[in-house]
Amino acid sequence: MKNILKITCLSLAAAGAVMAAELPYIAPETVKPLPIKSRILPGGAVEVKLDNQTYVVNADFSLQPGWAKFTADKAENMTVTVKGDVLEGSGKNFTIQRSIKNVDEAVIVTDKITNTGKEDLPFMYRQYLKFSGKLKEYRLCGYRIYSRRGNGTSNINCTAIMMPPAGGSVGLLALNDVFRVHFRAFAAKGLYGIGDDNLIIQPGVTQEMSFAIFPSAKDDYYSQINAMRRYLGVNFELKHNFAFLSPNPPNVKTFSPDPTVDRIGMHDSVETLREWINNKSATMLSAGAVKQNGELSHGSAWMKTAKPEIHKAFYKKIREAKPDAIILHYFHSYLDVKSMMDSGFDDAKNLKPNGEQADYRNPALPLFITIEGSKWSQMQEARLERLRTEFGVNGIFWDEFPNSASKYHFGEPWDGVSGDINPKTHKITRRKTSVALSSLPWRKRMVENFAKNGLFLVANGGGGYTKTMTDLFVKNKFVAFMETGGISSLYNSQLFTPIGLGDHLTERTEVDCYRNQVRHLNYGSLYYYYHQQVEPFTHPTLAKYMYPITPVELHQGYIIGKERILTNRSGYYSFGGSEEAELHFFDADGKEVNRNAETVIKDNKKYYKVVLGEHESCAIVKK
Repeated sequence: MKNILKITCLSLAAAGAVMAAELPYIAPETVKPLPIKSRILPGGAVEVKLDNQTYVVNADFSLQPGWAKFTADKAENMTVTVKGDVLEGSGKNFTIQRSIKNVDEAVIVTDKITNTGKEDLPFMYRQYLKFSGKLKEYRLCGYRIYSRRGNGTSNINCTAIMMPPAGGSVGLLALNDVFRVHFRAFAAKGLYGIGDDNLIIQPGVTQEMSFAIFPSAKDDYYSQINAMRRYLGVNFELKHNFAFLSPNPPNVKTFSPDPTVDRIGMHDSVETLREWINNKSATMLSAGAVKQNGELSHGSAWMKTAKPEIHKAFYKKIREAKPDAIILHYFHSYLDVKSMMDSGFDDAKNLKPNGEQADYRNPALPLFITIEGSKWSQMQEARLERLRTEFGVNGIFWDEFPNSASKYHFGEPWDGVSGDINPKTHKITRRKTSVALSSLPWRKRMVENFAKNGLFLVANGGGGYTKTMTDLFVKNKFVAFMETGGISSLYNSQLFTPIGLGDHLTERTEVDCYRNQVRHLNYGSLYYYYHQQVEPFTHPTLAKYMYPITPVELHQGYIIGKERILTNRSGYYSFGGSEEAELHFFDADGKEVNRNAETVIKDNKKYYKVVLGEHESCAIVKK
């Protein structure tokens, strides 16, 4: 027995030595402009070369019937003239001007399409590459697809990324607002690309469509994502952790098996609030309407039932507990409560194809659209003004920011660009209106008002949903997160602020919350706490060392920031130089544990050795 034990221990020691020898060395890459060569080919397709890689991006444009095409040699069903980096083309009822521009890591393609006919022009728009053999890997909207056919829809991770057998990779990224909102990624019959199957162009109107081509010598998904992030300019400082904290009265229950454990709220002392906030390591705290206090959450019903005196008294307590707290309040721009709402909102109803009003999967919660000038949008603007002036909040948590349970409205007013197009005849089946596009002018003005008045904004559903909002959020360092009822939705966080909200479906204890923090790192994503039904919180977790962070690179299992590296994978980690750092290890239950941290100097970089087991994590924080 002793001999068996001895052999087993020696085997484990040997395995450990092998593991240590094979640990990867991980540091941020040195980014330089790539020697990309690009040109518009005689047939209108775009050729992109990087060292020994050559990619040709073809295009299809729907006709009635058939297709006009850009290929390498000769355009089909249209005439084109190419002069340098500009193409002029014409087909039945349309003209197109194409231009290309090289940037540090990509080629930007811009198409300006004009409807020269007298009727609305259905214009399915597709850009794609052809590969004759099986790819090593390909992804649509972040998701790895294992079959040869696939489809993806995402308005944030609006990408198709391919890794050919010869090595390297190429990514396609939709850029302009309409393209992102209508976006579809596809793979079929050796074609891999991105497109818009819902575009309608009005007579005499020019619609601009733009996308980027990212060639890379590297053949992994995250190298593509990180290049796209650099182009979009979304690597800005994320200063604060987030948690919900509302003025709950006594006896509002939680998931705790202990019946005496209530939700934290208005009855708790400043000391209790301070301990709770510290254990969640939160500096942004969002309150909402509390039904036990007689408040309703949405629309004009909120205007009638809100109790600012309760909230202001609670905010005073919070600020005593944490003087630097940023206090937000919940806001949703598309919902009302039918039993209590005002009348006069008919022109803002979100309608189904059958003419009935859409709802939040519940007729008690009807859906509306915030269109500039409507009584509905005026009421919602008044709500935001009340929160700023009467409630005295520091910011807004805006739920379901781009749209809600219905992405489209089937009625007037029309957004001027959206419709259903028959895939066989290529004729317009019906017009429809994108909620994200039709509400964009009003939402943009509200976000600009927040910045003007010094209010912070946290959005659910992605600030990167359109290029307009991406740029506005980046300018003001506003943030957005994705919900994680399905954790793979974190792919949709990767091209804006890489943050996921805790999972309301599975989190029942503080250990569940911690382990989801660890799971989020599988997508290179950070974590925000969700609902207050999880109690109690007895100690800080990895979230304590998660912020502030300025993302540099996202990877599977870790995120590298300027200030810190967060990981759930074993390896040797460096910031890229000789930076001094302190390491904070967390065990499988989210409790910080003391471990010695070995350092190694390699290639003039200082690396910190991290060895982790299942559900464990480490924060490497610059001193």
